[in-house]
Amino acid sequence: MYRFLFTCLLAGVSGSALAVDGQLDSSFGIFSTGRNLAALDQGGTNSDKLADVLVGTDGSLFLVGTSEGSAGTSRYSITKLTASGILDESFGTNGSVLSTLTKVVATRARFDTAGNILIAGSQGFSGADRDFSLCRYSTAGQPVPFSGIQDHCTTVAFDVAGGNLTDVAMDVIAEPNGKFVLVGTAGFASDRDYGAIARLNADGTIDASFSSVGKRTYTFFANKLNRINAIARRADGKYIAVGETGDAALPDGTASLFAQLTTNGSLDPSYGGGDGWSTYSINIGDAFNRNESATSITILGNGKMLMAGKSQYGSSSDKLLAFVYRINESTIANVDPTFGNVGIVKLGGGYAYEFGDLLVQSDGKIVLVGTNRPTAGSARDMQIVRLLGDGSLDLNGFGAGGRTDIDFVLPGELDFGISGALQNGRIIVAGHSLRAAPQNYDQTVAGLNNELIFADDFD
Repeated sequence: MYRFLFTCLLAGVSGSALAVDGQLDSSFGIFSTGRNLAALDQGGTNSDKLADVLVGTDGSLFLVGTSEGSAGTSRYSITKLTASGILDESFGTNGSVLSTLTKVVATRARFDTAGNILIAGSQGFSGADRDFSLCRYSTAGQPVPFSGIQDHCTTVAFDVAGGNLTDVAMDVIAEPNGKFVLVGTAGFASDRDYGAIARLNADGTIDASFSSVGKRTYTFFANKLNRINAIARRADGKYIAVGETGDAALPDGTASLFAQLTTNGSLDPSYGGGDGWSTYSINIGDAFNRNESATSITILGNGKMLMAGKSQYGSSSDKLLAFVYRINESTIANVDPTFGNVGIVKLGGGYAYEFGDLLVQSDGKIVLVGTNRPTAGSARDMQIVRLLGDGSLDLNGFGAGGRTDIDFVLPGELDFGISGALQNGRIIVAGHSLRAAPQNYDQTVAGLNNELIFADDFD
């Protein structure tokens, strides 16, 4: 539905008087398409995959990900676009910066308290051995060393005794005091691993006040899968970590994990009946095909929390629906019944909808970035969904019935929605798309109209 704007929008805000929220913004990207792509093409598979998109203070965009090179190498990549989605060729080499490290895979990017870019992921060594990895760059693309180690990159190894040594960081936060918290998985075997967390001082050294060795592992279900995918810091300094735990070989598979940690990383005995953690399950579809995983946690200004992720509901591992829970701070064990259907929103409607990222606008509306697959044999498109504050679809205010599909029109017909950001009201969505089978991916980005003049991502 078209809506006319009777106010003058501030400079830099996208859209026209006839713009509809969720439509591609013709003032963004190349040739007025609302889209652009980044192909680093370093050789080998030429696979360039996105981990995250960041918006600088001037509105410029940073696409952060992993670029495959020749001889099986991989490097962290940062590609800079102008605020209007055009490649900034003054940045790095032809608009991109590649890490000197190889055998790395990026999973998340954030800004630190000084505005530098943090890249979290993992670095490989011999065989299956991988360690948590954290690198830091300025917004000009220059390495920014951690003073305590005299290097802009550092690693943290958990190396659980008897395990496969595969330690992968999935998220990072920069605390107000300048410290860094990394969370992820400490590997053991294909059907068994540990949730893992490490805290570093602002100078990059291990924080000995966060356990004697600056890191911890967690076993929620013994000898089962235990993974942490995301973390958020509460105003009181405690942490909320989410992920998955359980046994995929059992009828109900894995469940979404929600854990509350104290300021030193121990499980908080004031929550979960003294255990410090609990699980959330939808459990729909066939038994033995019900694996669920929380992949995002956002703490709202009122203390309530949004936990989002994916749930398998069929025999195919990519037959998925997305979910969002709203959880009350004062009664964490219970969802907020005023949100969605008794505290939960489930998104699907086709063969699969896989959640990628969650944003919260300043008016309380919720934007979900993900990937839609209508049928088992169909291509995948990036899909953006907007919910009202109560969890219902924004049927009359966004896209077609609250949803927008984006096809980047590349021959591979696979478009994955991975990350999103809010840019002075414009909605930025990014991911990667298959250019040529089987593995040649390009990073992709789009700008969507949004009538909001001021919007914030509270994550």
